[in-house]
Amino acid sequence: MILISFNFILNDALHQKAHVSGQQFVKRVYELNLSPSINNEVLVALAKNEGFKLEVQNSSDHFRNLVNLEREVFTFKTLSLSLYHYPVWVTQSYLFIFLNLIILGAANWSYRWWSLLKVNRKVMLKNTVIQPTKIIQQRHKNTQLIEQAKKCDLSSLYGVNTASHNLFLLIECDCSFDKKTDIEANFKVLITKKLAELKDVSVKILNSNYLAVTLPNISISELNSYVEKLHKNVFLICQHHQKNITHKNIKIGACDYQLGAEQVAVYKLAKSALALSQSSLLQHCHRLTLNHCQEKHLSSKQVIENIKKNKFILFFQPVFELSSGDILQHEALIRVRHSQLGLLAARYFIKQVYSDQDALILDKAVITQVKKLMLSESSALTVSVNLHPKNWFNTVFWEWLANQMAELKLNTKLQFEISEAEFFTHRESITNALNVIKKGHSHIVIDNVKSSEKVAMLVDYNQVCGLKLSYELVHLLNEKIQNQKKIKKIVEAASLLNLPVYAVGVETQKELLTLTKLGVVGAQGFYFSEPLQEFTQAVFN
Repeated sequence: MILISFNFILNDALHQKAHVSGQQFVKRVYELNLSPSINNEVLVALAKNEGFKLEVQNSSDHFRNLVNLEREVFTFKTLSLSLYHYPVWVTQSYLFIFLNLIILGAANWSYRWWSLLKVNRKVMLKNTVIQPTKIIQQRHKNTQLIEQAKKCDLSSLYGVNTASHNLFLLIECDCSFDKKTDIEANFKVLITKKLAELKDVSVKILNSNYLAVTLPNISISELNSYVEKLHKNVFLICQHHQKNITHKNIKIGACDYQLGAEQVAVYKLAKSALALSQSSLLQHCHRLTLNHCQEKHLSSKQVIENIKKNKFILFFQPVFELSSGDILQHEALIRVRHSQLGLLAARYFIKQVYSDQDALILDKAVITQVKKLMLSESSALTVSVNLHPKNWFNTVFWEWLANQMAELKLNTKLQFEISEAEFFTHRESITNALNVIKKGHSHIVIDNVKSSEKVAMLVDYNQVCGLKLSYELVHLLNEKIQNQKKIKKIVEAASLLNLPVYAVGVETQKELLTLTKLGVVGAQGFYFSEPLQEFTQAVFN
C-alpha cells in the first residue's frame, strides 16, 4: 500500500511538471507569433523538443498497441493548442524504477533489522532466564563430581582456590582437669563440634601435657585462621574447667604439610613451632610449613625391602577435563611406608640408583596392584603408570607385562608415561617396548614436555595418545608470558597430530584459567584434588 501511494504521488508530481511544460510551450509559440497552419514544421520541431506531439502518427514507435498517448489542450491568451505526450511513467520510467528500488530496499532492511532485534531480545531473555539455571545445574553437577572424587568440600571445578594442606597441631594446656574427666574424649567432642565444617578431625593425648590435633584438607589461605580458631576454642574449653585461666596458658605449635609427608618430620616441626610459642609472651601460636628440602629420603634398599613386604599403597590423582569437569583418567602414584619416616611419596626415592632387578620389582608391584583395583571395578576410565626408566629397556619386564595385558585384557584401560627426554633420547632402544604396547593396543603419554621442538616427530608413533606439560611450565603460568608462548606452541603442534595436551601441578585458579585459554584439554593438581587413596573413591563413591 505504501509503495502504491508513493508511485501515485510521483506520477502526479511528474504530470504537473508536464502540464507546466505544455503551458510554457504554448506561451512561447504565442510570443513568436507562429501560425499552426503556416509554420507547422517549426511547431512540430519545437513540440518534439519539449516532449510533445501535435498529432498521433500511425507508426510502430508510438507503441500504440502497448501505450496510449495522452491528449491535453493548453491555452495562452487567444492561442489554444492540442498536444499529445506519452504518460509520465513511460518518459520518466527511470525515476519510478529508482524510487521503487529505494522503497523495496528500505523495507527489506527494516524487516531484517526488526527480525534481528526480535532475535536479540529472545537471546537476552533466554540468557537471563534459562542460562542461569543451566549454569547452576552444570556447576552443581561439577561440584558433585569433584566431591565424589575428593571426598571433601569444593564449591565447583572453577571455584575458589582449593589448594589445601593438612594441619598438625601440638597444644600445651596449663589447665587443671578433674581426675574423672576423660580429657581426650572431652576435647574430641568439643573440637569436632566447634569445627563441624571439617571431616575426619583427629584429637589425641600424646602425654599429660600435649594434645595432638590433625585437621585435614585446610585451604592454604585459611591455615592461620584455623590455628587461631583452635586456640580460641581450646581456651574456652579449658576456661570451663578452670575459671582463672588466661590465653597465655594455651600454647600451640602447628605444622602444615601435603599428603604423603613423613610423620616424624611433621612432628618435629610442630614441636619446634610449639617451642617458639612457649618462649613468647605475646604470640601464643606459631605455624611452620614442611618443605621438600626438610624431608628425608629412603634408600633404594629400604624401598625394595618395604615393597617386598607389601608395605606400600597406591594413590590415584585424577585428570579433569577443563571444559566439562569430567574425570578423564587417573595417574597411579606409589607411597612407601616406613616405620620411622611414615608414608613417603615416590619423589623421595624414585631418582635413586636401582639395579635392573629392583626396578623390575618396583614396577611389577605397582602394576599388580593397579590390576587388582581395575579388575574389581567396571569403570572405562584409564589408569596411567609412570614406569621406572630402566624398565623401558628390560625385555623381561615387557614379556611379563604382555602376558598380563593379554590374559586380563587391560590394554584398553592401562597406559604408560615416559618423560620427553627419555623418549626422544632412547626411542630406538625402546623399540621392543613400543611394539608390545602397539600390539596390545595400549598407549603412551609423553610426560614432562618442555617445548614444541620435537612434537612433530611423534607423527610416526601411533602409540602416543597425549602430552603432559612439565611442572616448570605450569607453575605461576599467569605471571610468565614466555611460558604461555611455549605452551601455546606445544598445543598448536599437538593439535596437528590430534593429541590432547594436559597440565600437571595446577595449584591456582589463575593458572587454570590461563591454561584453558591456551587450549589445554585437561589438568591435574592440588587445585582440583589431592591424590586419592582408593581408586573407587575417584570414580564411584
